[in-house]
Amino acid sequence: MKKYILTALTITFLYGCNSANDKKNEHQEHTHHDSDIPVSDQTQEMLAIHDSIMPHMDKLMDYKKQISVDMKKTDSLMAIKSSDALKARKEEAQKLHAELDSADKAMMGWMHGLKLDTLKLLDKTQAEAYVADQKTKIENVKVLMTKSLKDASDFIDNN
Repeated sequence: MKKYILTALTITFLYGCNSANDKKNEHQEHTHHDSDIPVSDQTQEMLAIHDSIMPHMDKLMDYKKQISVDMKKTDSLMAIKSSDALKARKEEAQKLHAELDSADKAMMGWMHGLKLDTLKLLDKTQAEAYVADQKTKIENVKVLMTKSLKDASDFIDNN
């Protein structure tokens, strides 16, 4: 009986390992675009900008959460005894939270607005103009995100 259970567990284990490899291969084969879509150097640059800032979205969300907690603490302190320093701290926290929220919305808006499959329908000049426009937009998102993350980090480190 033990032999059958051991055999069944071994088969299940091997099957599970194979399924994990299949999922890993599927993930590695995923790209930003379909193979039918023309990918110019400018398109690759645009996607590289996105790829460079996307990993920072978790940090952005974490900073938003930390600043929200700080605002609640500041509200509690102000309820006990209000001061100009606490009011200034809350105003700065609100401003930073709004900046982080704006960067988050800009990134999500850009990603939802990007239509790479449209490139197939456009002539070369139109496609280049579309990609140039999208590249400018993601560069602006990068500037906004970089600034808001730095400002939030400085605030959190100093408080």
